[in-house]
Amino acid sequence: MDTAIPSLLLVLWLKSFLNWLVVVVQRHYMIRTFSGFFCISLALIDSLLSFVLTAIFYLEDVSISGWHFTRYYICLLTQIACFIYAMLHWPVFLLVGLDNFWTLSSNSSHTSWTQKLTYIAGVCLLWILAALYVFWVADVALLFGDDEKHQCKLFSSPQSSQILVTLLLAVSFVMLYSYTPFEKWRVQVFLHSTQCCLFCLRSVMHTFLSTWASFLILMIIAPLLMIEMHAHLQLNVIWLSFLNSFSVALTLCLRSSAPNVQKTDTFTDGFCSW
Repeated sequence: MDTAIPSLLLVLWLKSFLNWLVVVVQRHYMIRTFSGFFCISLALIDSLLSFVLTAIFYLEDVSISGWHFTRYYICLLTQIACFIYAMLHWPVFLLVGLDNFWTLSSNSSHTSWTQKLTYIAGVCLLWILAALYVFWVADVALLFGDDEKHQCKLFSSPQSSQILVTLLLAVSFVMLYSYTPFEKWRVQVFLHSTQCCLFCLRSVMHTFLSTWASFLILMIIAPLLMIEMHAHLQLNVIWLSFLNSFSVALTLCLRSSAPNVQKTDTFTDGFCSW
């Protein structure tokens, strides 16, 4: 899909603004989890990318330390960013899930400096590995746009759609399981504990859906209306916060199904109060 460079820069700056808006508003929760630190790193990289591309666009012909930058590099750098961003959805989702499972299992609400340094190192390593994969492993083919019309060819990432479908299937399964009357097939001795488990599942799903229902509907409607989001836009702080809330909900569902699980105090991830 061809995108005009001025429109591309405007969208990038808007994305950077929204990223920082969420990070600042949720700053107390962003420094507690792996998801939060990755959101901060994404906001920084998006801001840096927006500044560099805007500088190249307005200066038109820049030479820095022997490197000659023209408007062609706007499309080149944006496509490289798209390839890197497109590779990160599943790794980030899995790592966020593991982090939430570990945090909730340990019942620790305080994040030590050791954990924060581990998160920072993990986030940096993830960006480096994604970049190395794109440059040296993946079969990447750059798309050349119309340089005279100042347009770039960009693409979407299939990983966000895959995660969304997985999320919808998981939510549907949990809702069906929690509301389907299975009592006549259950053994009476386990009936009370099972009912408690179902109540927890319903409560968790209700909390998640009541917070993110509008965003979830938007994500479902967008492909039906043929609205295409490029890979550099699909990975944003709102999307990552949505995935973080879902991973917390999924972890709580798994914990509620486990026997002899101790109840913990209520907590929040910045969006949902569990």
